[in-house]
Amino acid sequence: MTQRRIYQTEFPYFVTFRTSGDNPFFEETKYAALLSNIIFQAGKLKGYDILSYQIMPDHVHLLVYKTSQAHLSVGARRGKHVSAGAETRARGFNISQFMYSVKSYFIRQIRDEDGIMDSIWQKRFYTRIINTDEYFETVIHYIQNNTVKAALPDKYRRKPYQYVDWVAIEEIIG
Repeated sequence: MTQRRIYQTEFPYFVTFRTSGDNPFFEETKYAALLSNIIFQAGKLKGYDILSYQIMPDHVHLLVYKTSQAHLSVGARRGKHVSAGAETRARGFNISQFMYSVKSYFIRQIRDEDGIMDSIWQKRFYTRIINTDEYFETVIHYIQNNTVKAALPDKYRRKPYQYVDWVAIEEIIG
Protein backbone atom coordinates (compact mmCIF):
# COMPACT_ATOMS: atom_id res chain seq x y z
CA MET A 1 0.00 0.00 0.00
CA THR A 2 1.26 3.45 -0.88
CA GLN A 3 1.69 5.87 1.99
CA ARG A 4 -0.37 9.01 1.55
CA ARG A 5 1.27 12.38 1.80
CA ILE A 6 0.32 14.56 4.71
CA TYR A 7 -0.31 18.23 3.99
CA GLN A 8 -0.42 19.88 7.36
CA THR A 9 0.69 23.36 8.29
CA GLU A 10 -0.56 23.66 11.83
CA PHE A 11 2.40 22.08 13.63
CA PRO A 12 6.20 21.97 13.27
CA TYR A 13 7.96 18.96 11.74
CA PHE A 14 10.87 17.08 13.27
CA VAL A 15 12.80 15.53 10.37
CA THR A 16 15.73 13.12 10.39
CA PHE A 17 17.64 12.14 7.27
CA ARG A 18 20.75 10.00 6.91
CA THR A 19 23.70 9.50 4.65
CA SER A 20 23.80 6.33 2.59
CA GLY A 21 25.55 3.52 4.44
CA ASP A 22 25.83 5.78 7.50
CA ASN A 23 28.88 7.37 5.88
CA PRO A 24 30.34 10.08 8.22
CA PHE A 25 30.28 12.56 5.35
CA PHE A 26 29.80 15.63 7.54
CA GLU A 27 32.98 15.19 9.53
CA GLU A 28 34.31 17.69 6.98
CA THR A 29 33.14 21.13 8.05
CA LYS A 30 32.94 22.43 4.47
CA TYR A 31 30.10 19.98 3.75
CA ALA A 32 28.28 20.91 6.95
CA ALA A 33 28.56 24.61 6.01
CA LEU A 34 27.24 23.90 2.52
CA LEU A 35 24.31 21.89 3.88
CA SER A 36 23.53 24.62 6.43
CA ASN A 37 23.30 27.24 3.67
CA ILE A 38 21.14 24.96 1.53
CA ILE A 39 18.74 24.26 4.42
CA PHE A 40 18.14 28.00 4.85
CA GLN A 41 17.80 28.59 1.09
CA ALA A 42 15.29 25.74 0.74
CA GLY A 43 13.37 27.11 3.71
CA LYS A 44 13.00 30.47 1.98
CA LEU A 45 12.05 28.92 -1.35
CA LYS A 46 9.61 26.35 0.00
CA GLY A 47 8.09 28.43 2.79
CA TYR A 48 9.57 26.87 5.94
CA ASP A 49 11.09 28.58 8.96
CA ILE A 50 14.18 26.76 10.18
CA LEU A 51 13.76 26.59 13.95
CA SER A 52 16.67 24.30 14.71
CA TYR A 53 19.00 21.73 13.22
CA GLN A 54 21.86 19.47 14.19
CA ILE A 55 24.23 18.09 11.59
CA MET A 56 25.82 14.91 12.89
CA PRO A 57 28.61 13.06 11.05
CA ASP A 58 26.17 10.68 9.30
CA HIS A 59 22.70 12.19 9.75
CA VAL A 60 20.79 15.43 10.26
CA HIS A 61 18.01 16.46 12.64
CA LEU A 62 15.86 19.35 11.50
CA LEU A 63 13.00 21.24 13.15
CA VAL A 64 10.94 23.28 10.67
CA TYR A 65 7.65 25.13 10.67
CA LYS A 66 5.54 26.17 7.69
CA THR A 67 6.26 29.88 7.18
CA SER A 68 2.72 30.96 6.45
CA GLN A 69 1.42 29.31 9.62
CA ALA A 70 4.30 30.54 11.77
CA HIS A 71 3.87 34.11 10.62
CA LEU A 72 0.12 33.96 11.01
CA SER A 73 0.18 32.62 14.56
CA VAL A 74 3.17 34.63 15.76
CA GLY A 75 2.28 37.70 13.72
CA ALA A 76 -1.30 37.62 14.93
CA ARG A 77 -0.09 37.72 18.54
CA ARG A 78 2.01 40.75 17.72
CA GLY A 79 -0.62 42.38 15.51
CA LYS A 80 1.60 42.22 12.43
CA HIS A 81 0.41 42.03 8.85
CA VAL A 82 1.45 39.00 6.78
CA SER A 83 2.49 39.93 3.25
CA ALA A 84 0.72 38.39 0.28
CA GLY A 85 4.13 37.41 -1.11
CA ALA A 86 4.95 35.30 1.95
CA GLU A 87 1.56 33.61 1.71
CA THR A 88 2.01 32.87 -1.99
CA ARG A 89 5.52 31.45 -1.56
CA ALA A 90 4.46 29.24 1.34
CA ARG A 91 1.39 27.79 -0.38
CA GLY A 92 1.58 24.48 -2.18
CA PHE A 93 4.83 23.07 -0.81
CA ASN A 94 4.86 20.11 1.52
CA ILE A 95 7.62 18.64 3.66
CA SER A 96 8.52 16.09 0.95
CA GLN A 97 9.16 18.87 -1.56
CA PHE A 98 11.22 20.78 0.98
CA MET A 99 13.36 17.72 1.71
CA TYR A 100 13.74 16.94 -1.99
CA SER A 101 15.08 20.48 -2.49
CA VAL A 102 17.59 20.18 0.35
CA LYS A 103 18.92 16.78 -0.67
CA SER A 104 18.96 17.28 -4.43
CA TYR A 105 20.54 20.74 -4.35
CA PHE A 106 23.23 19.50 -1.97
CA ILE A 107 24.04 16.63 -4.36
CA ARG A 108 24.20 19.02 -7.32
CA GLN A 109 26.56 21.32 -5.45
CA ILE A 110 29.02 18.60 -4.42
CA ARG A 111 28.95 17.14 -7.92
CA ASP A 112 29.83 20.52 -9.40
CA GLU A 113 32.40 21.51 -6.78
CA ASP A 114 34.03 18.19 -5.81
CA GLY A 115 33.10 15.76 -8.57
CA ILE A 116 31.27 13.43 -6.16
CA MET A 117 28.95 11.54 -8.47
CA ASP A 118 27.22 9.11 -6.11
CA SER A 119 24.27 10.17 -3.99
CA ILE A 120 25.27 10.42 -0.37
CA TRP A 121 21.69 10.26 0.96
CA GLN A 122 19.44 7.41 1.94
CA LYS A 123 16.32 7.64 -0.20
CA ARG A 124 13.89 8.11 2.66
CA PHE A 125 13.67 10.56 5.51
CA TYR A 126 11.78 10.29 8.78
CA THR A 127 9.37 12.92 9.98
CA ARG A 128 7.23 13.49 13.02
CA ILE A 129 4.56 16.11 13.48
CA ILE A 130 5.05 17.97 16.75
CA ASN A 131 1.58 18.55 18.13
CA THR A 132 2.17 19.28 21.82
CA ASP A 133 4.31 21.82 23.68
CA GLU A 134 5.84 18.99 25.71
CA TYR A 135 6.95 17.11 22.59
CA PHE A 136 8.21 20.37 21.05
CA GLU A 137 10.43 20.99 24.10
CA THR A 138 11.60 17.35 24.06
CA VAL A 139 12.69 17.64 20.42
CA ILE A 140 14.58 20.89 21.05
CA HIS A 141 16.34 19.31 24.03
CA TYR A 142 17.16 16.22 21.94
CA ILE A 143 18.61 18.28 19.07
CA GLN A 144 20.75 20.32 21.46
CA ASN A 145 22.09 17.38 23.45
CA ASN A 146 22.50 14.76 20.73
CA THR A 147 26.16 15.66 20.28
CA VAL A 148 26.86 15.25 24.00
CA LYS A 149 25.19 11.84 24.05
CA ALA A 150 27.22 10.80 20.98
CA ALA A 151 30.44 12.18 22.58
CA LEU A 152 31.25 14.28 19.52
CA PRO A 153 33.88 17.05 19.47
CA ASP A 154 32.94 20.63 20.36
CA LYS A 155 32.76 21.71 16.70
CA TYR A 156 29.39 19.91 16.48
CA ARG A 157 27.89 22.23 19.12
CA ARG A 158 28.12 25.41 17.03
CA LYS A 159 27.41 26.65 13.53
CA PRO A 160 27.50 25.29 10.89
CA TYR A 161 26.71 22.04 12.73
CA GLN A 162 24.14 23.31 15.20
CA TYR A 163 21.55 26.06 14.94
CA VAL A 164 18.70 27.08 17.25
CA ASP A 165 16.43 30.09 16.64
CA TRP A 166 15.45 30.79 20.25
CA VAL A 167 13.38 33.86 19.33
CA ALA A 168 11.14 31.90 16.94
CA ILE A 169 10.91 28.97 19.36
CA GLU A 170 9.86 31.23 22.25
CA GLU A 171 7.22 32.86 20.04
CA ILE A 172 5.77 29.49 19.08
CA ILE A 173 5.73 28.15 22.64
CA GLY A 174 4.25 31.45 23.79
